[in-house]
Amino acid sequence: MSFIAFPLRLNRSFLQRCDEVDAILALIRVMAVTPNGSWAGSSHFGLRDLFEQARMHPELPAQAVQEVNRALEDLGITHYRVQAIVKDPQAKQDEDSYTVTLISSDADGQTVSRKV
Repeated sequence: MSFIAFPLRLNRSFLQRCDEVDAILALIRVMAVTPNGSWAGSSHFGLRDLFEQARMHPELPAQAVQEVNRALEDLGITHYRVQAIVKDPQAKQDEDSYTVTLISSDADGQTVSRKV
């Protein structure tokens, strides 16, 4: 099954599509720059505040995992959940990047890790 890709882009007059993992990771990227509690669809949606505080509180990525999984559940996304969010070694002092590991809810428990 294909999913609508974010950001929305047209490809020959049709919305560009992607696979489920890419769609979920794009959603997590949007969540990472959205203030907590600013979207009425899910009180768990925004993560920007957590990531800004993570520079001084290393336990916050674990809290972000819980918030992402709650937001995904609120949105009815149940095929994958976030297993881990790990801060990558910094390339630049003022810029943070993270690797997100998703785990499938299928019996095989397939995991996928990507930088966001």
